[in-house]
Amino acid sequence: MTPCNESLLCPWGRTSLYFLKIEITPAVLEEIARESGYLKEGHIQLDRKFHVKDSKLLQLGLWMLEELQNGGAKGKIYSDSLSNMLIIHLLQHYSSVIPQHSNRKTPANQEIFQVIQFMRERLEDEIQLTDLAGMANMSQSHFIRIFKQQTGYTPHNYLIRLRIERSKFLIRSGKIGLKEIASQVGFADQGHFTRLFKRETGLTPKLYANQSSSKPNHMIY
Repeated sequence: MTPCNESLLCPWGRTSLYFLKIEITPAVLEEIARESGYLKEGHIQLDRKFHVKDSKLLQLGLWMLEELQNGGAKGKIYSDSLSNMLIIHLLQHYSSVIPQHSNRKTPANQEIFQVIQFMRERLEDEIQLTDLAGMANMSQSHFIRIFKQQTGYTPHNYLIRLRIERSKFLIRSGKIGLKEIASQVGFADQGHFTRLFKRETGLTPKLYANQSSSKPNHMIY
């Protein structure tokens, strides 16, 4: 296991080796950590671990590989559930919470972290790039470049992913309708919400909701 933005060199030599590479973006890791109660303040990152023997982690990885090889035959809800269970397992056993004011090296510098917190807390608002760059005390072009270096996404795409992840959580909760969810997470209207949700997940919000409700015995975190 390697934390985000850390380089890794693995000289295998002539050894026969089979491996499955799973990448988890900081945005998804932190979103699930907050939703599941593992993170209240600060931020979270995976620990650097090698030669770990973990039968549960291996089994989840093999199930994910099987579903990938089958072309997602069991559906988006099933694959999402597997990824969520894997992330929860990693959070339980291989993660560290870093206080907001810690000087320890973090996946994102303090300015970018504060911007992400601002975005997360104001998903329903119309967030402008000029405001985000101003918070980070950077020009817009420099801010976009640094943000993408730290997160792997432009600020706009990262914000969309945050909104989609929050909307998926609200859909699974089953407490409010899709129109209200669209408004709560900052989409202009339900049509806009539907287009971006399908682009990101491959499903419309309604189909995602139907699949969630049709599998009451399936574990979804």
